[in-house]
Amino acid sequence: MSHYKKKKRRPLITATKVSLLVIAGMVAGSLFTPYPVQLVRELKAKAEPPAATEQEPKPAIPDAPPAQPEPIPVTLPEPTQTWQPASFTMADIQLPPFPPALPERVEIGKFEHINSMERGINIHSHVNFSKGTIASKDRKKRNAFQVRVSLELMTPHAAKGDELLTANPQLKKVLKAYDELMKEAKVSPWYHALYLHKQNRVRKNAATLSRILDRHNYYDTDTILEITAPQSKRKALWIQADMDVVSDGSDGDRLPEMPAKIKESEFYQPSTSYKWRKRTQTPNPLLEGWQARLKRYKDAKDKEGIKRAERVIGDLKLFSFLLAEYDSFIVVPLTVNEGTHKSFRPVAGDYAVVIVGNKIYPAIVGDFGPRYKAGEASLRLCREINSKANVNSRPVSDLGVSYIIFPGSKEPENGPIDYNRLNSRCKELVNELGGIGQEAQFVEMKDLLPQPAPKEEETKTPPPAQPQKPATPNTTQK
Repeated sequence: MSHYKKKKRRPLITATKVSLLVIAGMVAGSLFTPYPVQLVRELKAKAEPPAATEQEPKPAIPDAPPAQPEPIPVTLPEPTQTWQPASFTMADIQLPPFPPALPERVEIGKFEHINSMERGINIHSHVNFSKGTIASKDRKKRNAFQVRVSLELMTPHAAKGDELLTANPQLKKVLKAYDELMKEAKVSPWYHALYLHKQNRVRKNAATLSRILDRHNYYDTDTILEITAPQSKRKALWIQADMDVVSDGSDGDRLPEMPAKIKESEFYQPSTSYKWRKRTQTPNPLLEGWQARLKRYKDAKDKEGIKRAERVIGDLKLFSFLLAEYDSFIVVPLTVNEGTHKSFRPVAGDYAVVIVGNKIYPAIVGDFGPRYKAGEASLRLCREINSKANVNSRPVSDLGVSYIIFPGSKEPENGPIDYNRLNSRCKELVNELGGIGQEAQFVEMKDLLPQPAPKEEETKTPPPAQPQKPATPNTTQK
């Protein structure tokens, strides 16, 4: 019988060995991923010395390590889209009306309203109620109850060439050289100045809630062109506008009596920019009324009124003026007298023609009006164009009136209009622009008030005229 025991054989594969083999496999597999390469690069970067500055000498560059394989890019799967439920709309549920009840709170919000004023300004108004505190506090706040004004206007550009045919399609038939004239035409800086005056007036009146320039007077000018005829070199200033009525002026020599409504009017202007020395001793029919007005100003101690009345009385004693009811003249805005631009600037007495449809009317520049509007003519000329025209009814409301002024064409000496000379001279000037078309009609004007022959005892030379200030611009409202 044996005294020693037989040893137990250990198994070849154990859990420990399996674990070691798995770990070794993982380490070996990691060598085929980009992580070892990145780890080696990080360790080399830490081992390298810091970069040298410009003052320090650069260290020798060691031999470059053998090239490492580029890491294989790993593409991640696209994220899945988030699921969203489908939308649907239910029909409105019609409920029976509730019985009337008092409101539980004051509603806030915006309430809008659109209206059109009689004079052409479209009003888009809205009332906005916002939440406040209590009435005893809100009534002391300036912004708790306020009005904000916002006026929106479109500013037009100057018409030129065929754009003028929108206002009057017959212009090419009236003027033979229309196309040639338009090629030479340049938009005048006075057009831009005119609309600048309009804008300034609108800004001023809107800020004070005064009467704002209406649609008719804001859009009263299609263009102002400066034209030089290619052949004759004749200069012309072309104003395309509407036509309103002017009924001013007085002349004791030709019209010693005037209606009482004119004598008593506070708005009738007795003078025009175009004037001449009196030729008879017959007093101006408006002189007596202005002398009475001067007395009232003195009694009221109205310094401005006294100053104006004295100036008007001095003019009425020395000068005669055009008569809007009997003379053919146009009114141009004072804007064309501004600036250093002189070659096309008209003066009182320059000849002009007015084209409406296919008709041409002769006239002169008789007066200067406000800076912010254009398109005015004497009552005589307005009635020639439209027999129904009067001080309250304009002859042409659209922009179909062409005012062609010939700068530098006035006669050497001022005086009552010689209508034979007016007709012949205006024809000559139009011919210098290329002539009148076959379908055009030149309307000759006649003198309705023949000039009186001065008597021998009335030929005494009047006292020398005192220096006069520029004539007060016509302020007749359109």
